[in-house]
Amino acid sequence: MQDAQALLILETAYNISESSRDAMRGIARVALRAIPDGPVAVARFDSHARLQPDSVHFEGADRDYVSRFFEWQRLASRTTRQSLRALPSHAINFHSIACRVLPAELEALARRIFPLCVMANTGNGSGLYLMFGSRCVREWLPVQLHYFHELAHHLAVAWRIRKALNVPDLAAGAPGSCDLPVISGREALRLAVLAQDRARAGHRSVEPQRRLLWDELLAGRWSLLDAFTTAGMRYLIAYRNPEGGASLRALQERERAVLELALAGHSGKWIAFELRLSESTVARTLRTALRRIGATDTAPLVGVQHAMFEPLEGVVPGVDLAIARLTPATASAGLSDAERAVVTGILGGKRIAAIARERGTSPRTVSNQIASVYKKLGVSSRREVIALLT
Repeated sequence: MQDAQALLILETAYNISESSRDAMRGIARVALRAIPDGPVAVARFDSHARLQPDSVHFEGADRDYVSRFFEWQRLASRTTRQSLRALPSHAINFHSIACRVLPAELEALARRIFPLCVMANTGNGSGLYLMFGSRCVREWLPVQLHYFHELAHHLAVAWRIRKALNVPDLAAGAPGSCDLPVISGREALRLAVLAQDRARAGHRSVEPQRRLLWDELLAGRWSLLDAFTTAGMRYLIAYRNPEGGASLRALQERERAVLELALAGHSGKWIAFELRLSESTVARTLRTALRRIGATDTAPLVGVQHAMFEPLEGVVPGVDLAIARLTPATASAGLSDAERAVVTGILGGKRIAAIARERGTSPRTVSNQIASVYKKLGVSSRREVIALLT
């Protein structure tokens, strides 16, 4: 498995706008592309009970494989399931590592059905299993499990976040499904953030500890979970990555250089010339850098380099979250009067020629002022200016 494939799995797992069912389906599809010569199963569990058909999603599996999979589940005793779900999150290659929890006959059966199992146990009786039916893993060395151990840690954190947000994941047509409000995990998180923000507003006598997280994001120790704007305030939410999972998120030297130049407002063509790379390499490198940070494009990163984060407590037990608040006034404080006037035109949806006519100046002057605005705000497009200042 390569970095890009592992990062796609993380992107899917941490996408809390999707339901758990959709996230499982997405993880399975990406995993099958990563190791295509065998079926993939993604299973969620919330207790020591046996896995049920509606809690497992298969990709690339035929009826015989599905039948053998649930036969394994039927044979596993409650004690065996309980022991497995109490283990620390890690990956098991049944061809090279003795599980020491499974009876010999069950381990032999697992070796035939899913020789590689990524166990993402949250530690509270719930979690996610990512199981590969590929036979090629029998030839793997233990060092080749590196990505899968990291995935286990990350999937456990992602699942803990989903469980804590307690979002209904209703099947279509389920009894009572029309009576319950269905919101996404992202909506639930934002509501929790705003509720805690309002609660803190009346208790500002003790200033919370604040710190910059930019270097932590680049080093892979923290990642972004969400960014949104409401009532003139922009919120950034970050989470601490699990121990043993930072290397997959840490930016390489080239990725860091490309990302920081992009956030400084430089175009892909300029970056390619500056770093002596092709434009396609710059685009690919920037895309990977953003995925490591936890963003899909540069817009959520507007202002994050200088944003002060404070702890966000009580939302997801067992996972450290932090929040930063950015206001338009703070973001535009360093702009000149002429640059503020240009920004007003941008926010009004006006093009360069229209802004120049209104200000009685040349389009070239307006273009230079826009470039200066981008540099001061740390953005690279009109869309990012609008995201930051509205």
